[in-house]
Amino acid sequence: MEISSYMFLGLGVAVSVLGFFLKRMKEEIDVQKAKNAKLEIASARHYEKIRNLEKLAEDRREDVKRIYELIGKK
Repeated sequence: MEISSYMFLGLGVAVSVLGFFLKRMKEEIDVQKAKNAKLEIASARHYEKIRNLEKLAEDRREDVKRIYELIGKK
C-alpha cells in the first residue's frame, strides 16, 4: 500500500467518526427542540390561566368594593 492509500483510509475513518458524532448531536438537538416546543405550549397555557385569574380577582375586588359601599350607606 502506498501513502495515498493510508491517507484515503484515514480520511474515510475521520469522515465516519465525524458523521457519527454529527448524527448524535442532531438527535440531541431534535430532542431539545421537542422539549422546547412542549415548554412553549405549557407556558402559553399558564399565561392564559394567569390572565384569566387576574381578571377574576379584579372582578371580585370590584364586588367587594360595592359590598363595602352598600354597607357604608346603611
